[in-house]
Amino acid sequence: MIKRKEYEEALRPFVGKNIIKVLVGARRVGKSTLLKLIREGLEEQGVSRDAMVHIDFESARFSKMTTADALSAYIAQRVDPTKKHYVFFDEIQEVQGWEKALRSFMVDYDIDLYVTGSNARMLSSDLATYITGRYVQIPVFPFSFAEFFRAFQAVGQGPNSRKAFARYVEQGGFPFQYDLEFEKDASLQYLQDVYSTILLKDVVQKNEFRDTDQLLRIMQYAIQEIGHSFSAKGVSDYLKSERRSVSVDTVYNYLRAAEAACLLYRVGREDAIGKKTLKFNEKFYLVDHGIREALGYSNTASIDQVLENIVCMELKRRGYSVTVGKVGQKEVDFIARHGDEIAYYQVAYLLADEKVIEREFSALEAVSDNYPKYVLSLDEFAPERGGIKGVNLIDWLLG
Repeated sequence: MIKRKEYEEALRPFVGKNIIKVLVGARRVGKSTLLKLIREGLEEQGVSRDAMVHIDFESARFSKMTTADALSAYIAQRVDPTKKHYVFFDEIQEVQGWEKALRSFMVDYDIDLYVTGSNARMLSSDLATYITGRYVQIPVFPFSFAEFFRAFQAVGQGPNSRKAFARYVEQGGFPFQYDLEFEKDASLQYLQDVYSTILLKDVVQKNEFRDTDQLLRIMQYAIQEIGHSFSAKGVSDYLKSERRSVSVDTVYNYLRAAEAACLLYRVGREDAIGKKTLKFNEKFYLVDHGIREALGYSNTASIDQVLENIVCMELKRRGYSVTVGKVGQKEVDFIARHGDEIAYYQVAYLLADEKVIEREFSALEAVSDNYPKYVLSLDEFAPERGGIKGVNLIDWLLG
């Protein structure tokens, strides 16, 4: 098992505290494994297994526990209100009325409560409504490249980070690949199944969509075009060219459902100088670029898009909010914010000639503030210009 230190550190201040710990992310990103690691850590600290309750709502064992009343009855049998217990609910969104049940548990028992879920919008809105101020939400993503590289070495694939990155570009970071020893064909087949499960359970069934063929076409378009400026009208026009009529509102409904399932991430635009939000041509990024390869779109053939996706998700993994910057007619790939910290990033495959260097650096030079600015590329010795740092992307990911 690969330890995920960043998440363990994020959770550590809240362990044992009277606050609900909510791990949110797409299916199969490793939320259940994190719960297991937490339980193991508690055992090492002397907590008895009898004091722990773990329910995986996707397990056949708990398939009938679909209502808040059924869950409350089970907890009443398992938890002694005079003693402290540690309770773990995996994929809580499968239970109707779960948010009310959690609120009552926090009042009626002395419990340390951990919850995972695969629907970000449902969890955040319902928690905010019913359990205001009594939860902390931690987003969980597939392996970063640093985690992928540790796992890649652990299965005997060698210490060459460049070789590992080439595989990461193709296969992405869903953790179960570790169990498959990163065998390419098996990993890509697994990713196809993950994608199908997310679409079926968290997009189609949760939203009761009927035209699944239309949904699939829109998702394929969005995944193929990650990192490109995106408009629902453009998708609508594209489908009309295939003699399939779809409204702009329908396109946005599908995309919002994919966002809620933590499959797609929308990144808005802003004027990098005036700091105004721009309401057009946003971009979408995929939770894990390996899905794109698994669906038949070559990641190496679209390396610029894929590298941009990797950087976007890494910034989110590191806790930054991300927007795309517009500077006149030029574009800054990412403006990253974390509290008072701001940084600007351009992403390029290689700074192969002066024309490319001029394009990437000049957009950042047009932003006149003094916050850090970086050009990330796969150049071993990336150039610098005017205080803007050129950084090797692989080193940045490992750093």
